[in-house]
Amino acid sequence: MRNLKLQYCKELDAVAHPRQLLLQPELNGDTSDKSFVVADSKIYAVQESGDIRPKVIVDLPDIVGVEYLQLDNAICVASGAGEVLLVDPQTGSTNEGTYCDVGIERMAWSPNQEVVAFVTRTHNVVLMTSTFDVIAEQPLDAELAPDQQFVNVGWGKKETQFHGSEGKQAAKLKEGDSTANQDWQELNQDVNISWRGDGAFFVVSFVAAQVGRTFRVYDCEGKLHHTAEKSVHLQEVVAWRPAGNWIAVPQRFPNKSTIALFEKNGLRHRELVLPFDLQEEPVVQLRWSEDSDILAIRTAAKEEQRVYLYTIGNYHWYLKQVLIFDQVDSLALLQWDTRMGAEHTLHILKESGKQFVYRWAFAVDRYERSGVVGVIDGKRLLLTDFAKAVVPPPMCQRVLQLDNYINAFTWYETSLCVYTCDHRLYSYEPMQQLSGQEPQACLLMPDAELSRLPLANLTYFSCDYLLATHSSGGSTRLILLNKDPDEDEINEKGELCYRVQSSLRISGLVNALTIGANAMDEFYVQTVNNGHTYEVSLKSDNTLKVERSHVQLTQAADHIEWFTITSDSTGGLITLRNQQLLHMDGYRIAEDVTSFCVVGNYLAYTQLNALHFVRLKDRRQVASRNIERGGKLVTAVASEARVVLQLPRGNLEAICPRVLVLELVGALLGRKQYQAAMQMLRKQRINLNIICDHNVEQFVASVDIFLREIKQSQWLCLFLSELQNEDFAKGMYSSNYEAAKQTYPSDYRVEQKVEYVCRLLGQRMDQATRPEDIERFRLPVITAYVKLGRLEQALQLIWREKQANVALADQLLKYLLYLVDVNDLYNVALGTYDFGLVIFVSQKSQKDPKEFLPYLNELKALPTDYRKFRIDDHLKRYSSALSHLAACGEEHYEEALEFIRKHGLYTAGLACYREHIEFHKSICVAYADHLRANAKLDNASLMYERGGQLQQALLSAKHTLDWQRVLVLAKKLGEPLDHVAQSLVGPLQQQGRHMEAYELVKEHGGSRERQLEVLLEGHLYSRAIYEAGLEEGEGLAEKIAPALTAYGTQLQNSLHADLQLFLEYKQRLLDIRQRQAKYGEGDNDADVDLEEVDLLSDTTSLHSSRYSGTSRGTGKTFRSSKNRRKHERKLLSLKPGNPFEDIALIDALHNHVTKIAQQQQPVRDTCKALLQLAGAADGDPLAASLQREFKTLLQAVEAALDEIWTPELLGNGSMAQHLTGPNVDYLALQKEQRYALISPLKRFKPQLNLMDWQHEILQ
Repeated sequence: MRNLKLQYCKELDAVAHPRQLLLQPELNGDTSDKSFVVADSKIYAVQESGDIRPKVIVDLPDIVGVEYLQLDNAICVASGAGEVLLVDPQTGSTNEGTYCDVGIERMAWSPNQEVVAFVTRTHNVVLMTSTFDVIAEQPLDAELAPDQQFVNVGWGKKETQFHGSEGKQAAKLKEGDSTANQDWQELNQDVNISWRGDGAFFVVSFVAAQVGRTFRVYDCEGKLHHTAEKSVHLQEVVAWRPAGNWIAVPQRFPNKSTIALFEKNGLRHRELVLPFDLQEEPVVQLRWSEDSDILAIRTAAKEEQRVYLYTIGNYHWYLKQVLIFDQVDSLALLQWDTRMGAEHTLHILKESGKQFVYRWAFAVDRYERSGVVGVIDGKRLLLTDFAKAVVPPPMCQRVLQLDNYINAFTWYETSLCVYTCDHRLYSYEPMQQLSGQEPQACLLMPDAELSRLPLANLTYFSCDYLLATHSSGGSTRLILLNKDPDEDEINEKGELCYRVQSSLRISGLVNALTIGANAMDEFYVQTVNNGHTYEVSLKSDNTLKVERSHVQLTQAADHIEWFTITSDSTGGLITLRNQQLLHMDGYRIAEDVTSFCVVGNYLAYTQLNALHFVRLKDRRQVASRNIERGGKLVTAVASEARVVLQLPRGNLEAICPRVLVLELVGALLGRKQYQAAMQMLRKQRINLNIICDHNVEQFVASVDIFLREIKQSQWLCLFLSELQNEDFAKGMYSSNYEAAKQTYPSDYRVEQKVEYVCRLLGQRMDQATRPEDIERFRLPVITAYVKLGRLEQALQLIWREKQANVALADQLLKYLLYLVDVNDLYNVALGTYDFGLVIFVSQKSQKDPKEFLPYLNELKALPTDYRKFRIDDHLKRYSSALSHLAACGEEHYEEALEFIRKHGLYTAGLACYREHIEFHKSICVAYADHLRANAKLDNASLMYERGGQLQQALLSAKHTLDWQRVLVLAKKLGEPLDHVAQSLVGPLQQQGRHMEAYELVKEHGGSRERQLEVLLEGHLYSRAIYEAGLEEGEGLAEKIAPALTAYGTQLQNSLHADLQLFLEYKQRLLDIRQRQAKYGEGDNDADVDLEEVDLLSDTTSLHSSRYSGTSRGTGKTFRSSKNRRKHERKLLSLKPGNPFEDIALIDALHNHVTKIAQQQQPVRDTCKALLQLAGAADGDPLAASLQREFKTLLQAVEAALDEIWTPELLGNGSMAQHLTGPNVDYLALQKEQRYALISPLKRFKPQLNLMDWQHEILQ
């Protein structure tokens, strides 16, 4: 579907009578403007820019071949006399390469310039290396080995065919040799060589004795591989396609002329039928472009010479361009550019020395507004409207047949203008429909000036004007063509002519042109030299003026296109450099882009195997999808949300991307065209939730319009059934919506969307009064009830309809059974307690009457409340069943109690039987038993009390040590309070609740000695001193002082032991870290037990390579939590030599520091109590010593915290940068994975939370 668009035709001056052209390759990424031309036994260096005259590099008679050697920066020249010279293009100095004493007829270097092939005057094939060492030599007429000869197994022989009326004798007649009448000695004896693109094989075309023109295939080592099958009327020109699949040779038949395409094995594969006769117009040159996309055929007739450019797609050869040259200044040669990025550049040299450089680019000629695409094929223009049909090429919807070859065409609204190879314009107006009669064409001839100019970038500018460019030298002329001539603008034959209205010459070569969409008085052109894109305007006097430089790229693009955003009428410029960078107003969008197309408000572009969509407004990529590898965009039809892709084979694929469909659906929903929107959504299989989520406020306000628009009842049901509690505009289809602009009604919640919408639609449908609406809404109402979970109401609705129309009720029930499982529906019907409805549902199900009828009859025989209880129990509606059972009276108390216990309905039972005092107490006792069995003794005590079992309440309260409640219950039971209180003192002391134990002893008959004893056992010395101070006697000195002194000494010793243990753990940890830093983590792995490796992360680096041979699947799996805890204990073992000793030490230090921090209040209280002794001789010294000991401990801990908990323990922050990226710090990664075994909380240093614990008088 692509055409060859002429970007520019540059006219240069070279050397007269050229015979070969050499192009200097790219150097340092820059394309050289120097070339070398072989003419009249001389090689000239030609400079493209400036006025430098061609310089003679070497003069050698009878030059038969030249090649520019890139690696040697030399020109290899071969003469007919046998000389092969290497010429320095800078100095002109020559070196002898080799010499052939019998003369050379043809020389050809391989594409990689590693091997060179010669054909001598004695028809020997000689193959040499780049240093001219002989690889192989053999005569051209050498025979193939017997195992390589063609084998004829007799298929298709004349003797085996049926000859009809000719009879059997016809099979015996021998067919004469087709070449017998052709004198091979009279044929053109030229020998031609052509290499395959990869340099592995080359073909030699020559005239063989007694055979005629044929060819042979050799490999790069000089071995003959294949000979051509016997073919008549082959011509001397040969060209091997660089891709390697075909060898092209002109061949004439009695009824046609072709370019025969042979395979490597010499067998004829297919052909390209030429539109001319090879006898009248023989082929002079065949050239493939370097990328194998274009085949150039140069022919020579009596009056003119032509160049035909062919491309292939979907196994059809398209004639894309025809260039015509007169014989006054005939063509000398044509050659494709071999430099990178210039594969579609064709150099044509004339005998006069004129050089034309044609630059083509593949482009799809699409009409953006309708989806029509045109394809050039010789004298035919193939048109297809992809908005209506996808016709695979080479077929089409409409063919426009012209009298001459088409080179270009352009669109404007309903007009089509076709430009032919003889510079004629055919204008078709109007051109809306591709069906019906063929439109009439208006022919315009070129005037005298335009008949000599090759026009490039032909584009419609307005209904009366066309734009084109013509380049010469280093500048380009922008031409405004008037295609609506006056009656007096005719040529000598009386034909209307189009002419140049105005023109403007700008510096540089213009290779692309596009029209501004909104303003038809401006257009944009891009120059190759500097990558500038200029804005050019058309003034009121029809003159052209360059306004400004719109954008500049680092490299010139091959395609530019102006786009317009329909929403705000703004626009911009899209540029694409061939197969590379895509820009929008200079902003880089993507790289490795193969094609692009503007569709609606989006830019669609393809990469190798992906299709992407970019929103034009904010340049944000909103959607992507995979496509077949190599697919390219042909066109996109926004009105149909259709994108057409052409795959590498040439076949087409039409898709409807979701982002385009949602754009159309959004426009329809915005106009409240719900019927059309739903039709498109169903066709494209898009979730119907978007109807609501597109604009929730609008949908809620327009729900009546929605119900009126959707005529099909099934569509309403489908919409309701697909509703989900999710905003699809923010989720699945967020590509077309902005979350910030989504607004909801005040009472709307996304998590309740189904209920909200179903309730809203249900209310509106219930309000319908017209009979046709009531009929239409029956099924949607049932669907809404199902989505709301109100199956009972749906059944009641059907049951009401049954009273009036049994057949309709059957249909409604059948639909409901489609939505809901029959067993669930049967249970819902049973839950209505209406046996008529139950039987109605059962009849429509597959249930056996023998199963449900006996059960229903049994239920009918029961009292009403008990029947409902049985039904609710069957349906597992236990709360409702209990309420019905409560209404049955006292005779069902036992059953009720058992039912409550079975289903745990204690709370519901208490509520149902609140008026039944005695039974209510029974439930309380049962509930208390249940709570006590579940270890909830507090609540059990309360329920026992309500149930009247105070003794059980007392026991439960005792278990929880709720001594206040115990005493209250004991008083109710009449038990002695002092005895009960004394029984609670011991348990309270065991739980560490010493102050509460003291309160019990004090209030319930305990002696002063007993009270003091309790305080001293709980180390409550301050309270003991207080109590002793209120009493007279020596209790303070006799009892409190010795106990306090002993405790102070014990606490001091404990703090000293804590300090020693802390310092020991710290030193061990520092030693381990020092050892690890010295020898590395790898040495520490040697001590890791294989069983311990399972404690590590699967990705930890501690899984060293020496463990790789052990399968973890065969070891212990530690699925048991007991085993896991056991191994965690082993991990945290403080035993020296443990491979994870550092981790165990960090864990122990964290626990130890936390314990030390919690000693602040006890130390302060103990020191204060020692100070209160006053009379004790060792009170003050002991308090001071205790405070100093604890201060020393805290200072040691504070100083060591940062030394123990280093930043690498955190596992994030400063260390994270070493754990990812190409430069991974493996040591840091290893430590991070090792420290991951520590509890996350203990990887941070503990907080001491220091308080004012010191006493000033002790400092």
